[in-house]
Amino acid sequence: MAKKMLFISSRPIFPITGGDQIRTAQQLELLCQQFDVDVLYLTPDNEDGEVGKYIASVGRTYRFPISRLKHYVLTLRFLFNRLPLQVNYYYSRGVAKKIDSIIGEYDAVFCNNIRTAEYGRRYPVVKYLDFVDAISMNYDKARRKAKGLKRLIYSIDYRRCRRYEQQCLEVFDSCAIISDVDNNYIQSCAK
Repeated sequence: MAKKMLFISSRPIFPITGGDQIRTAQQLELLCQQFDVDVLYLTPDNEDGEVGKYIASVGRTYRFPISRLKHYVLTLRFLFNRLPLQVNYYYSRGVAKKIDSIIGEYDAVFCNNIRTAEYGRRYPVVKYLDFVDAISMNYDKARRKAKGLKRLIYSIDYRRCRRYEQQCLEVFDSCAIISDVDNNYIQSCAK
């Protein structure tokens, strides 16, 4: 009997319209060779991106439409917590509650970026995270070039992302990242 995995994506995987979706779809295909995979994803609208139409071996699909307006409201929580803006933007208590109710069925969880890491990092299952890139490095570069309010926001989120990336390194069993440059940046912050 194959082990079960919950694959969590911050956006629809299909239809593919960008490079990040190609990476996510390829990871999903590979994981389906090793696990029985169910997919949970957030979507800004009611589009039909049903994963099973594209990858037949995917089990159940949990789709959570969240409007852009609600995402912006969710982001305001950064005023009351220490999570990065992007994590606040994608974190919904309704989604977390659903995961709480089904996580007992799974041996592992895969989060497709740090935007979804908050959903998976607290469970006593094997945890995988794809950083994709070092978001803290991107914010570090942006804050150096920005002025005024943007500089303040980028500076705050740079520090939050840097701390959050380190926390993820500690709690996830395995992490992937797209390049050596990004990996070296995250690893250098850990020292």
